[in-house]
Amino acid sequence: MTCPVQQSAGSGQLTAPAPSSAAVSWPDGDDIADRFERFAGTVYIAFFAAGLFDQAMLPEVSAALENTGRIRNAPWGRALRTAASDQIAFSGQDADRRAEMRRLKELHRDVKGVGANGVRYSALMPESWNWILISTFFVHSGAFVAVTGHRLSPAEDQAIWDRYRQLTEELQLPGRSRLVESYPELCAYYDRMVAEKLATTATLENATDIVLRPPLPDFLPVAATPLWKLVGPVAGHVGYVLGFGIMHPGVRALTPVRWSRRHDLEFAVLTRSLRLANRLVPEAITQTPLTRNRRRYAQLMKQYRGIGLTSFAADKVAASR
Repeated sequence: MTCPVQQSAGSGQLTAPAPSSAAVSWPDGDDIADRFERFAGTVYIAFFAAGLFDQAMLPEVSAALENTGRIRNAPWGRALRTAASDQIAFSGQDADRRAEMRRLKELHRDVKGVGANGVRYSALMPESWNWILISTFFVHSGAFVAVTGHRLSPAEDQAIWDRYRQLTEELQLPGRSRLVESYPELCAYYDRMVAEKLATTATLENATDIVLRPPLPDFLPVAATPLWKLVGPVAGHVGYVLGFGIMHPGVRALTPVRWSRRHDLEFAVLTRSLRLANRLVPEAITQTPLTRNRRRYAQLMKQYRGIGLTSFAADKVAASR
């Protein structure tokens, strides 16, 4: 995950980016927050999933993940469940969204204990819980910038953070444990976490290895193993470059694979390819099934309502006859 901000020369700290040199006029008239929300319902997000590995770099989160063993033992199943839950939470109808978020909070109440390394953890501890939400936001934000090519201004950074907090209202903890409101405060908090709390953990090392050498997905037949041995590492490398490419530099420095200038070049080529696809491929193809169906429903409702009368009173022409 990465904070979508620029790096101050030699400082290693995050600073707010300069405004875009030219205003972007979206073809459908949506503002930046609307575009950000719609982007969350596309398949592009999946390309950057490895950016979420900063979550496993918080020792308490790592201890919990190691205890369940699902990333290590069943990575594809966990990835599919996470993707499905995210789609419900971000793209479902309001009632379904709220129910899913309440379900997530309820299920995480059981995630607590002491890890093998002696680290005491609880999923609903504010620091751990908020770290997951913050990480998810920055992956969405980083992917949005990478795929659209739009350089966010400070006002736009704040606007999409406000929208994200609105979308995750049911997931937030109460009182003083809620997410911070100010985007600059959010970046300052992230910087402090990188400097003071994050570490190279066993979960991070395992997850990175899985990305670079992905096992055969559960949904593919065993007969596909020879082909997967050729395709899997290539797909994994693409996921690694894109996900780690949007990471905060301080986070990336803690990962087990050294980032090089070659990776920078690969990231540039891959993101330009995604930008081209984003411009040329119809949204109906790049949207997830849930988002696509909801959008189609909204279009049909607008169409059906558009043919209705505005009044059932007698027509003036008919009444004059």
